[in-house]
Amino acid sequence: MHIKKPSSLLTAALFSTALASATFSTARAQSVTIYDLESLTGPAQGVGVPQANAMKLAADQINAKGGIKVGNQSYKIDLVVEDDRSAPTAGVTAVQKMLSSGKPVFMVGSLSSAVTGAYAPIVKTRADVISIVVGAALEGITDNQSIWRPRITLSQYTTGTLDYLKKQAMSSKKIALMTDNKHAGFVQQTGALKDGLKSIGFEVVGEEEWSFGATQFGPQVSAVMRAKPDLLHIRGYGSDVARSIRQAREGGYTGPILAVSGMTEKDVTDAQATASMNGVSEVFAPQVTDLVLGKRNDAQAKSFEDAYQKQFGQPSGTTSLSAFGGMYILAQAISKAGTVTDIGAIRKALDGLKVADVPELIEPIKPADGGAIFKDHQANFVLVVRRWQGDKFMPAGFVD
Repeated sequence: MHIKKPSSLLTAALFSTALASATFSTARAQSVTIYDLESLTGPAQGVGVPQANAMKLAADQINAKGGIKVGNQSYKIDLVVEDDRSAPTAGVTAVQKMLSSGKPVFMVGSLSSAVTGAYAPIVKTRADVISIVVGAALEGITDNQSIWRPRITLSQYTTGTLDYLKKQAMSSKKIALMTDNKHAGFVQQTGALKDGLKSIGFEVVGEEEWSFGATQFGPQVSAVMRAKPDLLHIRGYGSDVARSIRQAREGGYTGPILAVSGMTEKDVTDAQATASMNGVSEVFAPQVTDLVLGKRNDAQAKSFEDAYQKQFGQPSGTTSLSAFGGMYILAQAISKAGTVTDIGAIRKALDGLKVADVPELIEPIKPADGGAIFKDHQANFVLVVRRWQGDKFMPAGFVD
């Protein structure tokens, strides 16, 4: 059987079609690496894993829509997660590994203030790094040219706490403090907190501390009881604070407790502290349940939580909303800059980014001048006062 050979014109057409297809395929394969520095193990994993999950959710959503639009090209996010093991040395090692790639480094993450404080000097003078911090609340890191923070700072918590306490009608104002001494941000703010308490008429009658990840708080509780405070103020990670509350109640403390921790219902349940939570309030950045129950960005919050639980089979965590928003902020800045390589242009885009430019933001951010997300690399947040009622925290009001 004779097979007729294709004409030269047909051959050329077929070659052109194949080349176009190959070019289109190559274009679709473009990607940009975004690192997630995360506390996947160690004492902070209870917050770090949900934070990492939220970043994956955001990256998956962006990729499902075609990726980050950069000019005429779309870039899928290649999310690379590095575990800092809740330890500064491991975090520094992970960041040094990122820097050794020889490519621009985009990083979202950094839950721990201690980890962030350790790697911040390494990236301070570099022109090839952008770090979006969505967890660490340590003051001063946004003086760094490489770091932007769409997450609340400890000074905002201190101010919010003092504003809340000024409004409380307490006939006696003896307060005892319990603080995680490994949380660099809380330790850094202790002096300012004590000065502020004195200025509004409170007397600090006791000051105790514990090491991150502690399970026993007996000595601290005993010292607190001897001081006979009218109010106990506890600052630390949610899991630790929930355990300390249970042991304070078991040790005989029956008064009100004010926390700054971002405790979730899971933290309370895991600590077997539900029966100890009467009289517990908290000042913190709003979580999903606060927004839903408080009717603040509630539709967006519910949509996020439904998607999160569908993908990961468990509730989101303390910093999950900040992580989710942080990924979208970086993606939008890259898109507005029109480049994945010019770090200077992307930094400029971050500085000019407005709250309205990122409709995926769920946490209420107070816009800076001109509606900007950042002022000097730092976002400013609305806080919530939460009170434990029955088996969960209920929002008692927002602090704008």
